[in-house]
Amino acid sequence: MSTEARTECPGFRGVTVGLLAAACLLAAPSPASAGTYPMYQCAHGTPAVSPGWSVYGYNTEASTVLTNDCGSGALGDYVFSNEQPGAVTENGSSGSQVGLALDVPSSAPDVSIQSINAEVIGSSVTGDDAWLGFASAGQSLSGGAELPYGGSSDYTASDSWTLPQGARDFEAYVNCSTDHSSPTCDFADSTSVPALSDITLTLEDNTPPVIKSASGPLATAAADKSTVAGSQTLSFTASDADSGVRSATLTLTPQDGETPYTHTFDFAAQCSYDSWNACPLTESVSEFALNTATLKDDSYTVNLTVTDAAGNTASDSLGTITTAGPPSTGTAGTPIGSSSPLPSVGPGSPAALRGPANGTNASDQATLTAHWARTPKGSFTSRYGERERITGRLTTSAGQPISGALIDVYSTPGYQGAQARLSAVGMHTGPAGEWSLTLPPDYSSCTLRFAYRSHLNDTVPAATASLTLRVHAGLTLDIAPHTASVGRQIFFSGVLHGTPIPPGGKQLVLEASSGREWVEFRTISTNAKGRYHASYRFKFPGPVTYRFRVVSPYEADFPFLNGISNGVAVHEH
Repeated sequence: MSTEARTECPGFRGVTVGLLAAACLLAAPSPASAGTYPMYQCAHGTPAVSPGWSVYGYNTEASTVLTNDCGSGALGDYVFSNEQPGAVTENGSSGSQVGLALDVPSSAPDVSIQSINAEVIGSSVTGDDAWLGFASAGQSLSGGAELPYGGSSDYTASDSWTLPQGARDFEAYVNCSTDHSSPTCDFADSTSVPALSDITLTLEDNTPPVIKSASGPLATAAADKSTVAGSQTLSFTASDADSGVRSATLTLTPQDGETPYTHTFDFAAQCSYDSWNACPLTESVSEFALNTATLKDDSYTVNLTVTDAAGNTASDSLGTITTAGPPSTGTAGTPIGSSSPLPSVGPGSPAALRGPANGTNASDQATLTAHWARTPKGSFTSRYGERERITGRLTTSAGQPISGALIDVYSTPGYQGAQARLSAVGMHTGPAGEWSLTLPPDYSSCTLRFAYRSHLNDTVPAATASLTLRVHAGLTLDIAPHTASVGRQIFFSGVLHGTPIPPGGKQLVLEASSGREWVEFRTISTNAKGRYHASYRFKFPGPVTYRFRVVSPYEADFPFLNGISNGVAVHEH
């Protein structure tokens, strides 16, 4: 059994209304500096590699195939001549060459490779001598070496290379020379001619992202330099053709020079850092609601800044707003878009403090209902990846619908102390007072609270409702191969879905069954991204067919119920 985890910095993805992008915590790498970002390739537990990798052969009769065994942590060149694995037959007086090549794909038009770190494996050789070399942009790089001769141990090394400025390619190759009488280099390991593992590419991207649009009442008011009160919403779309959009920040800077108000939309949970576009190329936020009553009366410059995965930024000055509402003091509660408490404002407070009425037929005597679409109960148990729908209705105490009203939605620490994953968001009721909410598929166990404020500056709701959600974690399992014999290994790999993954990884249990009963035989851990890798060597002769599965036990620091993977059959013969 082997496991490996990479420690990475935590990130937060914000939540918005309307499109309801999921909010969650997930570990994600931090870019080294503005203009660069890491890309991890072929580490233990990684299921695949990004486009751009290939193999080649010059002056040889050998065929070459790209081997992607990233589940075991290696990417290599598999060669064979005349159906003989591991053989490179020369075809020229100057010898032959086979290699592993990397080219930045067209999906990242302005990205270049600044440097590479990797573990290098070169198979030992018999027949003719073989040399290992590296190159980029037509230039030789350091690290060249003669491969071990005579069937001894393979060549292994930890190497790093700084590539020429603007380089978009890299080659690791083996030259089969003509030093001996044999016309062939015979490699002991046919998949390491050569092979790379645990690869980290430092990529360079100096092209800033683009703010494609910004709209909504807040943007309109800022452009018109208007005075605002109560809840104001903002929608925007940003794009980046290279490293991708990582975050956006809304900043309101008061003219009196005091500390600006900021809200960051962090999309880090959607950033894999195992592809050329580390983050999504386009991100949209719909109807983020800012309660301007949380701001003291002043004029504010409104600015939106977008940051890509490499740290490049683009800013758009939306204009200026002037707030007209009560100062943010007191301890009554926390409204939308703010971490500061408000004074107790609600039924019985002066009209000047309460702001505009919230909806048609707004009333201090209101009834708010909330129901799961699949059960009438107030609590519900779901599985990771299922999009649960909630419906409800808002009416006056006399049964009249309250339409066009903003309903606040909060996620609080839920099942057995699970951490909150949803920031305060909001949505509006329809003509009959109806409303609905579809949760993202990666939601965790929590308690959801819904609140209606009869006036937009109120901090005391006129009506509330709540629901409890319990979610089983998601688990996948792959096994290779599906047949084995005494002394042969099988390899387990997969992903634990659900965030936040604990910083040190999440404990999992491997179970096996040859009948009806499942038996635990090993405990393993995921890495910080939820990926895991393990192996098992059969010790007793078959024939027998086993089923294997992975279980995620409940733990207090992971906000999900236990999860169970699919079962995979392996035949021992």
